[in-house]
Amino acid sequence: MAIASTPDDPAATRGPEPGFTHRRFFAALRTLGRLRVISRSGPSTFEALVGFGPFGFGHGHMNAITDAYHWHLALDRFGYLRSCDRVHERSGRRVLFFELRETPDAEPFLLIYLHREKGEEFDPELERRFAELHADLAEGRSLAADGDPT
Repeated sequence: MAIASTPDDPAATRGPEPGFTHRRFFAALRTLGRLRVISRSGPSTFEALVGFGPFGFGHGHMNAITDAYHWHLALDRFGYLRSCDRVHERSGRRVLFFELRETPDAEPFLLIYLHREKGEEFDPELERRFAELHADLAEGRSLAADGDPT
């Protein structure tokens, strides 16, 4: 499966199907600058700062290249997405992030935060882009299938 060039505008990826799709979400990530990705698996937590690059779909997976790693995500296991705008309990800092879940009642398997350096404020443009997504995702959304070309 080749990774094709992906539009930077999430609106450009909206197809005729209603709802929020995998493709729309991953296209939106490309517009949000540096991201802190936290993956939870059993007793292990993996954390990386990444720039989200080109991505594509094939064989039931989203395949993406970041500047830190190559990522494969089984789309049939990513069925629910929620955005959060909170104050972090330990640091007292505002955090903006997404929770990726299999189902609405499942624990998140992946958290994707907008990154900013310690003591810095969010870039106003990135904060605005997040707010647009948050308007759709704050209550959580089941993801609509937008097709797998293979």
